Amino acid sequence: MFTKATAVTAVCLTLACSLPASAQHTSLSPMGPRQIYQTLSEKDYSYGYSVLPGNSIDGIEPVNRYVGWGINYYVLDRYFLRPVAHGYAMMPQFMQDGVGNFFSNLSEINNTVNQLLLGNFAYSATSFARLLINSTIGLLGLFDPASHMGLTQHEMSMNTVLGRYGVNQGEYLMIPFSGPSTERNVHASLADDWYYFALNEPFVTAACYLIHGIHERAQLISQEKFIDDSVDPYAQMRQIYLSYEQGLVDPDSAAKDTKETVDENFLEEVDEN
Repeated sequence: MFTKATAVTAVCLTLACSLPASAQHTSLSPMGPRQIYQTLSEKDYSYGYSVLPGNSIDGIEPVNRYVGWGINYYVLDRYFLRPVAHGYAMMPQFMQDGVGNFFSNLSEINNTVNQLLLGNFAYSATSFARLLINSTIGLLGLFDPASHMGLTQHEMSMNTVLGRYGVNQGEYLMIPFSGPSTERNVHASLADDWYYFALNEPFVTAACYLIHGIHERAQLISQEKFIDDSVDPYAQMRQIYLSYEQGLVDPDSAAKDTKETVDENFLEEVDEN
């Protein structure tokens, strides 16, 4: 019977026959597929780039730094988001809480499904209960009575779910008009941001995206100096984002230590953006 082991052996023999005579003195035995596998597994596929948290690689750093970061930080944030966020922060607190509660309530659908995918049935049930209570008693999520009932929110993004199933973060991306991301997060966002697509109204979708972005940006006002005063704001944001995401996937990783040295509210907002 033609088995997988037979196929591996045949390939190895073919390679051995095709090698020049000098290759006969190599320490790599053509009859040792395990040795070949070990050699390949130890091969460095970073192509000279520094491997970042979550096995991410910033392979297009010039584009990320001078296009994505340049647009987001030096143009969009400086001349639009920052002044608008500061103005938004002057609104009555109950109004800001209402906006945050509304989008947080929508995310409970994601929390319910994503916790279920990880087998966290209790957390999934809690998220579903919060969705029902806040969508009804809480007037479509504008209020959060579920928290007053002792039902704590258990956030879980599809990005973290994929990470816990072994998917690496992939290429680091600084997306114009959006923010830091990775290949894994781009795919995960297609599932988590369902409500933007479900509206099926471009203007309403754009308005919701804008309002949500302004609200999240306003939560970072107290942390602006942390990035502004850094030696390399781009590298600082990249390290924080990737370390925090990896910390969510593997709480015991080194990313946990990074999280503890930075204001937790800042890291949570970076993750949501």
